[in-house]
Amino acid sequence: MSQLITKNVINRNTEEAIAILYSCGEGSNDELFWEDIKEPYKSILEECYYVNEEGKYNQLEQITNSIKYNRISYIKLGIQLYQVKYYRLYKNRYKSFKEYCEKAVHYQIWRANQVIDSASIAIKLIKAGFNIIPQNEAQARLLIKLSEEELVQKWQEVLDTYEPHKITANRIEMIIFGEQNLKKGTLKLPIQVIREIEVKAIENGMTAGDLITKIIAGELIINSDGSTETKFKERLEILENPSTEMLNNWEKDLNKLAFQERNKVDDFAEDLAEEVKNTVIDFKTVIKKCFIKFFFASKSLSIMKVIN
Repeated sequence: MSQLITKNVINRNTEEAIAILYSCGEGSNDELFWEDIKEPYKSILEECYYVNEEGKYNQLEQITNSIKYNRISYIKLGIQLYQVKYYRLYKNRYKSFKEYCEKAVHYQIWRANQVIDSASIAIKLIKAGFNIIPQNEAQARLLIKLSEEELVQKWQEVLDTYEPHKITANRIEMIIFGEQNLKKGTLKLPIQVIREIEVKAIENGMTAGDLITKIIAGELIINSDGSTETKFKERLEILENPSTEMLNNWEKDLNKLAFQERNKVDDFAEDLAEEVKNTVIDFKTVIKKCFIKFFFASKSLSIMKVIN
């Protein structure tokens, strides 16, 4: 800043500037509160003060350009990080760029490199003649792995599809990867809910992801009493009213279990012991999980042969 702001040079009424920038102590209405604030916060607050003071003299176009500049400030940030990395400006104080990122600017190195790459993407689009570029680093980040030809093509597709104010990271991602190939995300749920989903999935012989997908698709319904209904009624009918061939196969499998020197029940018992030793879920769930695991392992092949 060209002028150092202190309480000695301030002679303003709080109504003329943003009141929050001033101290609210008794008798100190004309004092700015950040006199002893550390950097970078002091510079930010000083700049906010000047923006407010000069705002009434600025033209709308000046303010608009300033707003646009600040929205794409990730470009400047990426270039600054690149300068530190390329010229090794960190070498007198830090062992590596990684240490600089972590200790000086509180970035993980992969994140800093991501910002550098995002800034590069924005510059390439400007160089290619685009007047509208990604408005934040999250949008630019999605374009990093594209070749220069793909970059121009995909970004033009984004602009042809959406008005500038409707462009979001999710919409860019959909155009780049396609609706069917979007990257998988994670869903944070309470632990108890996750356990209940896993138990219900095991009861239905599927993974938790498959269970949720089938529920959303309407292929499976969980009733209020915990029972499930599916659209595969013909398969359920087969299982509820097994054929003679299916019963014979089951009987053969049970005989094998009973007379093997080391049978599946032994495996089940060992699985159960291991689960009880390591698990934090309730005992009923453990037994159900282990039983279903060994039961379906020995029966699924026979059942599927009959069903199919």
